Amino acid sequence: MDPERTAELREAFAQFDLDHDGLMEFDEFVRLLDGLDAGMSAGECRIGFHEIDTDRDGVIEFEEFLEWWGQP
Repeated sequence: MDPERTAELREAFAQFDLDHDGLMEFDEFVRLLDGLDAGMSAGECRIGFHEIDTDRDGVIEFEEFLEWWGQP
């Protein structure tokens, strides 16, 4: 992914990282999906969150977010 796109995604991630801890918790992820008008149920949001949280630590780091966003 090119550096400009990475910077855009970092800005988007930061916008939804409401407590500015560099991590996206589940409630922040739901806000992101709502902002994208994804129309996902709570269960679908939970499944998506767990798919992106590849290290299973209960939060989404930017690197996980970036990898997910870059998938075809």
